[in-house]
Amino acid sequence: MNKPDFIPEADWNLVLQVCSKFNVDPYFIAAIGWHETHWGRLGAGKIGWILGYGYFPGSTVANRYRGLENQLNGACAQISKDMKLPITLENVSDFAVNSWKPGAPLSWASSVFNIYTSIKNGYVLPVTDTEIIDLSKKVESINLVVEFIKEFFIKLGEELKGEHYKG
Repeated sequence: MNKPDFIPEADWNLVLQVCSKFNVDPYFIAAIGWHETHWGRLGAGKIGWILGYGYFPGSTVANRYRGLENQLNGACAQISKDMKLPITLENVSDFAVNSWKPGAPLSWASSVFNIYTSIKNGYVLPVTDTEIIDLSKKVESINLVVEFIKEFFIKLGEELKGEHYKG
């Protein structure tokens, strides 16, 4: 089995070991890792959530899933339990919707399946310096503004409640 170019040798050896234990295709794990974080180059992957397993931005994250070995054990256990074989777009879609539950499950499934097929067929995925911006702080700010506006209109309604307008 050929190691994908974007995965370091030591990581790939661990992937092979854990995937063997759970009977999971290592290329499927590589596809998830590429989709989620470009194998640790983007977002939460930089701090240990290479597969995105157990990581939910803006929430309390269980550190027990942090680190490659924990990511692999958690993801492989879930995949071996919940995903039907063979690896087809239909089976990956069912897994995404019913088990993995990303934000956009069908888009996730399509992306992961296409990456999986590319890796399995020996295509080299381009490693870029692309960075994904963490928008969780901006989302918090937007939520604060929305809450402020809602409170404003509630207070305004309370102030105007007894007044009648004459036309």
